[in-house]
Amino acid sequence: MPGTNSFTISVVVPAFNEEEVLPEFHKRLCAVLGGLGADGEIIYVNDGSTDGSWEVIAERAGRLPGVVALDLMRNYGQHYANLAGLLESVCDRVRTVGP
Repeated sequence: MPGTNSFTISVVVPAFNEEEVLPEFHKRLCAVLGGLGADGEIIYVNDGSTDGSWEVIAERAGRLPGVVALDLMRNYGQHYANLAGLLESVCDRVRTVGP
């Protein structure tokens, strides 16, 4: 996500059974981040989903630069999923959002 601002941003997205909404959510999030003009990353954290959320997340991370995929072993809850993403982030600023 190349930009012109003087900061970088990590966006942490915990996901639990979000397979159906992740594609549109990703599209909208990229539009918002593009408007900021900042460099950064999107960190998706699969929180033990039982649907195809992990496959959607892993596919995006495999083909899109700046997308990071984390897969938790089971459902630990939103707070722990956010913490996992925060620990993985490498940017100046971090925000958490959800689909």
